[in-house]
Formats: sequence, structure tokens, C-alpha cells
Amino acid sequence: MISFLMILMLKAQTNHFAHLDVDLRTEMRALHEDMDRRFVQMQIETTKRFDQLTSRMDHFMIWSFATTLTVGGIVIAAVKFL
Repeated sequence: MISFLMILMLKAQTNHFAHLDVDLRTEMRALHEDMDRRFVQMQIETTKRFDQLTSRMDHFMIWSFATTLTVGGIVIAAVKFL
């Protein structure tokens, strides 16, 4: 009788662990999918920020080149007329 109860108890524990395993696997899959989604979103945001930074640098380079040419032209004109 006691061995029969022990077998039932072990069977109940096995079923319990099996359900816990299924729940854990389900949660891990959900977490994995969430992390994948967040990683893709982070890559998209990083690309956008990189493109914005590149655009700002391009504008600054154009502005600084134009300023350098303008100041150079003014200096050359001043030297010629003085």
C-alpha cells in the first residue's frame, strides 16, 4: 500500500515538473521573441540616428568649406586692394 502511494506521489511530481517545464519553455520562447523584436527595433533606431549624424556632418562640412572659401576670398581681395 505504501509503495503504491509512493508511486502515485512520484507520478504527481513528474506531471508537475512536466507542466513546469512546458510553462518555462513557453515563457522562454516569449522572452526570446521579445528580445528579438527589441533588438530589431534598436537596430532600426541606431541606423536612423547614424543617418542623422551623417547628414549633420555633411551639412557642417559644406558650411565650413563655404565659410573657408568666403573668408579666403575676402582676405585675397583685401590683400589685392591694400
